[in-house]
Amino acid sequence: MVLVDTHSNALGWLLNEELGEVADVKCAVLVSGDGLLHSRTDGIGQDDAEKLAALTASLRAASNAMNKHVGGRGVRQHLVEFNDRFALTTAAAENTMLSVITTGTDADVGLITHHMVRLAARLGHAMNVKDRQRNAGMGSPA
Repeated sequence: MVLVDTHSNALGWLLNEELGEVADVKCAVLVSGDGLLHSRTDGIGQDDAEKLAALTASLRAASNAMNKHVGGRGVRQHLVEFNDRFALTTAAAENTMLSVITTGTDADVGLITHHMVRLAARLGHAMNVKDRQRNAGMGSPA
């Protein structure tokens, strides 16, 4: 298994440039729809970033189910308010999400969201990450 550095790859440094320096941003991750971590800021380690990626995909799945239940026309963003911080998630490209965790509840959510949307527009197709593919000869995924 080849380990991939999800911080210094082609998009990790762009996440840092656009979001890593924004006041009250603790960390950000770029995630495929199936929960595969693609890139991360240096504010989060690899293991924690992979957990956040999986949680982001779970949140997306639950939101899509709710959207279908209420007859909505799609999900664009999530905002989760905790007692001591926010989690923000937005669609970044087809099958790709961008999640940001703030350092506290006094974070400027509007400014952070602005940077998230600007980053998604700036990178466009480069942020489109693919679902993982089954290896040839492997059984069905569990």
